[in-house]
Amino acid sequence: MKALRVTRGEVGARLAEVPVPVPRDDEVLIQVSAAGLCGTDVQAAYSPGAGLITRPELTLGHEPAGRIVALGRTVRGWATGDRVAASSIVSCGRCHLCSRGMSEICARGSVIGLNHDGAVAEYMTAPAVNLVRLPDGVSDEVGAILTDAIPTPFHALYQRGRLQPGETVAIFGVGGLGQHAVQLAKAFGAARIIAVDTRAEQLEHARSLGADHAFLAGDESLGDRMREANGGRGVDLAGVFAGSSEAIAAAFRSVGKGGRLVVVGLTDDNVVLPPSASIARREISIIGSGGFRLDTIEQLVALVAAGRLDFSRSVSNVLGLDEAESALELLRGHHGSIRRVVVAPKGEV
Repeated sequence: MKALRVTRGEVGARLAEVPVPVPRDDEVLIQVSAAGLCGTDVQAAYSPGAGLITRPELTLGHEPAGRIVALGRTVRGWATGDRVAASSIVSCGRCHLCSRGMSEICARGSVIGLNHDGAVAEYMTAPAVNLVRLPDGVSDEVGAILTDAIPTPFHALYQRGRLQPGETVAIFGVGGLGQHAVQLAKAFGAARIIAVDTRAEQLEHARSLGADHAFLAGDESLGDRMREANGGRGVDLAGVFAGSSEAIAAAFRSVGKGGRLVVVGLTDDNVVLPPSASIARREISIIGSGGFRLDTIEQLVALVAAGRLDFSRSVSNVLGLDEAESALELLRGHHGSIRRVVVAPKGEV
């Protein structure tokens, strides 16, 4: 079969012929219908020093949707032909973190597409416990991005940030993840949503999705303008979806007394925050958010199937598997019109 492969320590990705994988006893074989690409794939392919790839060589892709074509010997409750999405986070289910409901940071956890062969291929394997059933009302391309691009901000805002109806939210970085954070905040009752980004076109898109205010990052008057937009006070919750130390520092400054800062974006740069008195006396919480749980995906699939959430506008580009290298380059280029890029190996999307 064809698959988009990366080699540890080398720059770039290439389409290659590899054997069709054979599922283990507890796995299924999926014929991939759609595989989402995101910034993590770009970093894995073009920033080998980041250390995301742990195997000598593997197939990229951690946002899969498709159909089951074979079952492992011990798999129960699934059948060939079932439409599924698969969570990329492989957890053990037994460690002290999994037992506390924190499987997203499992002590023995790994990630499909980074530690195991991924989804930008004609076929892939996945543990049966990672599967979520896709109803007829959920398309393959939306099903694919429901495995990461949407549950990541959902987990950040609601399961980690504890967003409450009526609160004010600031979203720093309204690219692939941040655009969904805006939609989710609007859908679940945020009173006011403020979008911040370095790109005017992304801010305009955020407005179309429900942001009430949109400000360019780096503006010296940003803090004053945000407080003015929020009745003179800081926001209740700031979510950082950009991999930038400057964005994290700016987001911290935007939070009001008793507020929360949730950090999702990844950067290797040191983050400079104000003196600890500014944190303690204002009782500000600084929270990391590194993933999501299987039930997060299940909840979102149910909401999309019921028509409560609509992410049909999220996917801007769908390319065939033969164009997978170009798809990755397209995402890497940060073109203003690019939102989410999906590879459709069988041309079914």
